[in-house]
Amino acid sequence: MRNYQPKKNNPYYLPHTLYMSMLYLVRDHERMKKQREDVLYSSPAPDGIPSSALGNPTEQKALKLAALGNVCNAVERALETIPPEYRNGVIKNVCNKNPYPITAGEATYRRYKYKLAYMTAKFLYLI
Repeated sequence: MRNYQPKKNNPYYLPHTLYMSMLYLVRDHERMKKQREDVLYSSPAPDGIPSSALGNPTEQKALKLAALGNVCNAVERALETIPPEYRNGVIKNVCNKNPYPITAGEATYRRYKYKLAYMTAKFLYLI
């Protein structure tokens, strides 16, 4: 299924590159959550091993946590804007490209998919 976004009568229209970027961020959400936890509980390199990393490792860890946390929070907040009965269908379609469930019309699920991408971009201050 193509990731087509209609221009007419679509209050959640985004430029194509931004729309695709937001869909890829939503697809990558689970990996980023895991990476955020890994950074949180990782330990620094043992002493005696030369490294080319300059600067403070604690500062680098904090910057990485802040960046990952910002993206993860934006995706989670955007998911909260979608009604609970449609979230699972939209996420499965975006992440796994599964067909939409038959519990509602396809246009309804597509509208919420557009809204998910739009709200993610809005919460990341990209629009």
